[in-house]
Amino acid sequence: MALALNTLVYARRLREAGFSEKQAEGQAEALAEAMTDALATKQDLVEFRTIFRQIDERFERIDERFARIDERFEKIDERFAKIDQRFERIDERFAKIDQRFERLESELRHFRDHVDTRFVELEKRIEFRFGEQEARGALRLTELEHRLTIRMGAMIAAAAAVVSVLDKLL
Repeated sequence: MALALNTLVYARRLREAGFSEKQAEGQAEALAEAMTDALATKQDLVEFRTIFRQIDERFERIDERFARIDERFEKIDERFAKIDQRFERIDERFAKIDQRFERLESELRHFRDHVDTRFVELEKRIEFRFGEQEARGALRLTELEHRLTIRMGAMIAAAAAVVSVLDKLL
């Protein structure tokens, strides 16, 4: 960073103001050195403006990239929203399926209870019928025993008559 300072003119003015030659030259050199290192020139400011403009342009490009990234994220958010809607529909379907299973399980329990009741009724009817058949069989056996007893009695009476006739004849 160069700053234009005419040290000769400055030193001359200092001498005119009462400084010694050595003091005036030392003061001029020190001031020139300090200004050269510490102060910015118009050219320095132009360079800084150029650098700042370049930095601003970079930030603008970065902002544009962030805007594109934001757009991508918005699209991703839209996709996630659609996925969430699909999951909600799937959840609704599963809820309907669960309701159907519950209804079918209820109907199956009712049907099983109905079948169990029917089996109990059928067992009772079978037992009743077997009881009737046993009673009829026992009645028939009793009737057969009764008839056999009568026939046997008749046969014994006829045999006794035959024995008695044979006994008389012999």
